[in-house]
Amino acid sequence: MKSKRADVESKMQNCLEQLGVPLKVLWVPKINSSKHGEINSNCLFIYDRDEREAWLTFEHEIYEFKFKEVTYAYRTLVNSLIEAFEKLAYERKEKFLGFLPRISQIIREEQT
Repeated sequence: MKSKRADVESKMQNCLEQLGVPLKVLWVPKINSSKHGEINSNCLFIYDRDEREAWLTFEHEIYEFKFKEVTYAYRTLVNSLIEAFEKLAYERKEKFLGFLPRISQIIREEQT
């Protein structure tokens, strides 16, 4: 006979398949876990001990997974902007460091 945990996992997995969410679900109840659940390596882990709470966490994690698809474009844009500004800052820093020796050279030449 199937255990309660295996039965719930099977029902959750069925939900994921019907929704076209490419994750494997594992319900691994933990005592005193700081997290209710998480998605790691294409696996949705549910840590709640209570079945009702596990289902709520399951639903929340699906929302979060799908929401990441919505925000992907923004994350990509922000990361591209960060990369461009890092390149610009590096180029300006290198130009500044190349200019520093000229300051000392010009001052020494004028002093003599």
